[in-house]
Amino acid sequence: MTILHQLAQAVAPWADFYNASAVAQSAVNFGHFGGMMTAGGFALAADRATLRAARAGADQARQLHELAAIHPIVVGALGVTALSGLLMFAADLESLVTLPAFWLKMSLVALLLANGYTMLRAERSLERGDPADARGWRRLRRASIGSLVLWFAVVLARSVLPNEG
Repeated sequence: MTILHQLAQAVAPWADFYNASAVAQSAVNFGHFGGMMTAGGFALAADRATLRAARAGADQARQLHELAAIHPIVVGALGVTALSGLLMFAADLESLVTLPAFWLKMSLVALLLANGYTMLRAERSLERGDPADARGWRRLRRASIGSLVLWFAVVLARSVLPNEG
């Protein structure tokens, strides 16, 4: 018996319940897409504002303060997205684990999280030092551009999943 088969057996009660319940599917899907929309929406808006603030003469200190306020919202919404994604994965484990688009999406999510960490480090560096440091703002600008690209790439990879299975 393979590890994958053992995992599938362990989550079978959840998979049976989820696949037989339109209410469970709707609730989990809402959590996934609602969390993604919230996290992505706040992140995209923050990325746009960061790109504007990265220009000389902008109110950069204010943008750093705004970013600090937005992080808990994005992280919380990503938590809801991750939990609901795990529930959807458990409901269709044996199918999803074989799909390249699923692993592409997971890889993009990992890159998005790594980029978020890079962005957070750049923000904190600017907060501790000179909030107008040009080098720090270039790092933050690159991370914001990466964030914009990765959010859309994750959505694109997710849109391919139903067509692959």
